[in-house]
Amino acid sequence: MRGRPSFSLTIVHKEELVPGFFRFTFAPQPGLRSVAGQFLTFTHRFNGEEVRRSYSLLSVPGLDDSASIGVRRIDNGLFSRYLCDEAAPGTVLECIGAAGLFVLPAGDEPKQVFLLAAGSGITPVYALLRAALLQHAHTEVVLVYSNHNRARAALIKEIGQLAIDFPGRFRLHLLFSDDPVLRRAHLNRELLLELLQEEGASAEHTWFYTCGPEAYMRMCSYVLRGEGFPADRIRREDFIPLRPSPPPLAPPDSGRYEVRVYWQGRGYRFTAGRPDSILKSALEAGLELPYSCGLGRCASCVARCVEGHTWLARNEVLTEADLACGLTLPCSAFPQDGPVTLRFDDTDMGTLLEDL
Repeated sequence: MRGRPSFSLTIVHKEELVPGFFRFTFAPQPGLRSVAGQFLTFTHRFNGEEVRRSYSLLSVPGLDDSASIGVRRIDNGLFSRYLCDEAAPGTVLECIGAAGLFVLPAGDEPKQVFLLAAGSGITPVYALLRAALLQHAHTEVVLVYSNHNRARAALIKEIGQLAIDFPGRFRLHLLFSDDPVLRRAHLNRELLLELLQEEGASAEHTWFYTCGPEAYMRMCSYVLRGEGFPADRIRREDFIPLRPSPPPLAPPDSGRYEVRVYWQGRGYRFTAGRPDSILKSALEAGLELPYSCGLGRCASCVARCVEGHTWLARNEVLTEADLACGLTLPCSAFPQDGPVTLRFDDTDMGTLLEDL
């Protein structure tokens, strides 16, 4: 099995869904595999320097013939301004494939999926919403969607139609900052607790997914954990930090050890250890492994440690269940107490999700 290869994706359609938020649809690309809720990481050279950015997929395999992404234009965002202002049908984008753990559980059909989205955080949540409703016949879905106002709410028409099509399985709560009823203008602890009770969320049967500004996701996670919902059933999606991340902790083991990597059907060897993470050491050795944020936040670089142990300086995406399956983040991982072997080839999502 091969790892995540690189692709050249050609834009065939560009649509501004609401002011400043665009949908890009690509020509069909054989071999581009993904799971609903994942993202694509793109690379582009600006003034001779490579820049990587990740954008969530709006499309759902099995429901859509072509991949599509959602992009919010950020005034100081180099990549998003390029896409929204300059890219057009015919533009070719380089992509390292799909990644991410913001996906529905494999195996048994979830009884209830509780989605919490704010602003452009609707992008991966919309894919999960469609997958849950259209590919899981018995799953109940709750969506709490927050925006400044209705005019800026991307995909609101499509979401409204799903509410009409699935009245018995889909409950929609729209929150707008300009709502004169202030208690329904913003999602806060009290309102979230009320919605959890109203929708019958339970620790045994409910899976939670949240995407939006950092403070929004932090509030949702704190409330859910405070109410006893297990951490392994709470997923959050986060690509780019909205504030500087704290310096990573120094690994307790200062030694340098051999790292064996299996990637795209081939094996590689190099050494890594403090102060260089496994990813940094691999890049310096000339091995182009997949990555995006480099901060332990997105899981683009996720691999499975099959021999030895790694120590993570930062981890904001892997759950205890993920770690128990041997998953690690090379961008913040260091070999611990001896050599390690990492496999990228079996972090193909179909294989990975069977183990979670």
